[in-house]
Amino acid sequence: MSKDKSTASESQRQRILEALRLSPKTSYELRRLGCYQAPTRIIELRRMGYDILTEFVTLHDRDGYEHRGCARYHLRGEA
Repeated sequence: MSKDKSTASESQRQRILEALRLSPKTSYELRRLGCYQAPTRIIELRRMGYDILTEFVTLHDRDGYEHRGCARYHLRGEA
């Protein structure tokens, strides 16, 4: 996984792609990677030709709070 701590859009897109290549990730997981605008970055990646599926799930955060309708992203194809 990239050690780049930049919050620039390109850096966030790169971290998201690296993470999704390993396994599907929720918006919560991507936030922990410094990608606070994950939906925007996903739209940008789709426009760049990446096939990314969005699934809506219920999850519990590390403090035990339930979050309904969180996005889980699946990388299905590269640009």
